[in-house]
Amino acid sequence: MIRLDYLTSPTKVAKEAGRNVGGIKAAKTLSLPISYWALLEQIRNLKHFKNANEAMCFSIMDVAQNLGLETG
Repeated sequence: MIRLDYLTSPTKVAKEAGRNVGGIKAAKTLSLPISYWALLEQIRNLKHFKNANEAMCFSIMDVAQNLGLETG
């Protein structure tokens, strides 16, 4: 007999995988020149990110790694 109940009831780990556990959520308005937004959009397209938030997070982490502030 094949059990299919695991497909309909996700585990705690699966539930937490889709949300930002322990993160800070802040509503901020970013005022940047249009050329910066255009560059961010190019990064998003090149790396196949879903949205500008993912592209910005990637960019921040990349700079932090280059400066030696974060290890990858």
